[in-house]
Amino acid sequence: MNTQHSTTDHDDAAAKRRAGAAVPALSSEVIEAALYRAAQGHAASEAAAYILTEEGSFVRRADLYAVCLTWTDDGRYATVQWDTLRALAESPDSPYDEALRTLLLLCCGLHDDGPVPLTRLSSLDTTNARIVARGIHIATGKLPLWQALGSAP
Repeated sequence: MNTQHSTTDHDDAAAKRRAGAAVPALSSEVIEAALYRAAQGHAASEAAAYILTEEGSFVRRADLYAVCLTWTDDGRYATVQWDTLRALAESPDSPYDEALRTLLLLCCGLHDDGPVPLTRLSSLDTTNARIVARGIHIATGKLPLWQALGSAP
């Protein structure tokens, strides 16, 4: 019975990925702004939004953001569906490379204090390791998001 449940969950995740591929692409700037607006004032959410947007794959892949974001009716705020994102990143059939999956799981961990694949940090290149380090610094509250982004408060 557990095998059947796992197969059903796997099929559901695969169907969501296929459905996401049919969503029209949004500009990365629109997605970034909506994520930052929704995260404002919550350090861990700001950190996760920073990592997702600065690394760039999340905001450029309609197949990923289409199934993982929920938008307000006015389109100004986008929140991540963390359970969906974690399931996509943890799936053995994930179409994403190890580095992206590691980043996605790190963001999930910042949000829900769930398991973080620290043993997989070696899959990150220097640029992404710096992004993660800055994201963690944002999560501590010691580095304001506006400062990390190089903008005025």
